[in-house]
Amino acid sequence: MLLVGLLGALVSAGLSPLPGTAQVRAPGGAVRSVLENGLTVIVQEHRAADVVALHTWVRGGSKDEDDETNGAAHFLEHMLFKGTAKRRAGEMDREVEGVGGVLNAGTSLDWTYYHVVSSSRHFDQMLELQSDAMMRSTLEPSELERERRVVLEEINRRDNFPTTRALELMRGLAFTVHAYRRSVLGTRATIERMPRETLQRFYRTYYVPDNMTVVVVGNVRASQALASVRRAYAGFSGPSVLRQPAPVEPPIEGVRRLVAEQDVRVAYLVLGFPGPTVRDRDVHATDVLAYALGRGLGARLRQQVVERARLAQSIGVSFLTTEDPYLFVISAVAEPAHAERAEAAILAEVAAVADQGITEVELARARNLLEGEHIYGTHTTRGQAYTLGFYATIADLEFASAYLARVRQVTRDDVQRVARRLFDARRYAVAVIRPAGR
Repeated sequence: MLLVGLLGALVSAGLSPLPGTAQVRAPGGAVRSVLENGLTVIVQEHRAADVVALHTWVRGGSKDEDDETNGAAHFLEHMLFKGTAKRRAGEMDREVEGVGGVLNAGTSLDWTYYHVVSSSRHFDQMLELQSDAMMRSTLEPSELERERRVVLEEINRRDNFPTTRALELMRGLAFTVHAYRRSVLGTRATIERMPRETLQRFYRTYYVPDNMTVVVVGNVRASQALASVRRAYAGFSGPSVLRQPAPVEPPIEGVRRLVAEQDVRVAYLVLGFPGPTVRDRDVHATDVLAYALGRGLGARLRQQVVERARLAQSIGVSFLTTEDPYLFVISAVAEPAHAERAEAAILAEVAAVADQGITEVELARARNLLEGEHIYGTHTTRGQAYTLGFYATIADLEFASAYLARVRQVTRDDVQRVARRLFDARRYAVAVIRPAGR
């Protein structure tokens, strides 16, 4: 996954099962517990510093919206900490700031997560605060219009940033029936008219125990942390979430192209090829392929299209790990006169990888970069908590603990097989943002 936050070594945590608590030791030693109300809790001791990261992950994102509610998951994320039955708007931010902590959140296609990082001595206080919002947010009506303006400004920035706009346009071309075609932020129209009741309905539906995972990583005693989470969420209940199966996206037939004009000086290209899911056997080789093509100064596309052919000013590759098939994305910035040639050069290079594979040098470089970013991304409590929560939400801890070993096992043949599967110059989606009148 080109999403820094891959799993480092899982540290063994000694836990005694609490009454009514089912526990499983994941490979590597992390402990996953399921409380009697269905809430999943993952605890990992990390003694490197007097810090604790507390994450709560919800299996609910833009994939769980429709055309009318698009943007609800993200809008709700903005509202969740704006007041509860016991805390007025603004009090949560001041409370976290008062102990030197950091409070933030994020929404994606498949999930939403909330995190607090603070000194470990404030863990119980931060846990009480976060659980209060998870269970008892009032979605304060007085804050709704304020946050609506904030979200609309985010949409403005998205639409005014050419690469992001091109990605959104390309995604709308690549997907015709699957919810991945919609923006995580929503549209200006949906956010402007979205009532509080829509957010309440999303909150009641997805913020329930068996759809959530609490992750604790840091300088805490594992057994005490688990007991604290159990106390904080005592009495929390809700109906099970019955996520509807996502519609199967039909294959892309032909080249789907959209060209839009904007007040820019260069051309922005974004190409999308259907990719594998987190459960696909090819997901690890796809990560390596992405690094070989687009990560670092020695990447194939940078060397060939930017350095040698000089058809693009910059180039990049991204591949997000998702529950359903998403996209392998290649983006480039080029002079308007070179845009078509840059696209052709990109297609020629990926075709060459499909036909001839990559070299042993390219394979080693890609795997080393991937492993290095993995280590860098998980050396902090926050990075480890993110990784544990991410994989527990879209896959499982076993996938997480085995990730690097499987990356190291990827061969040149694996990379070539994936390239043949992904790249077809007759079937892809591309969006281009170019200067007006050019």
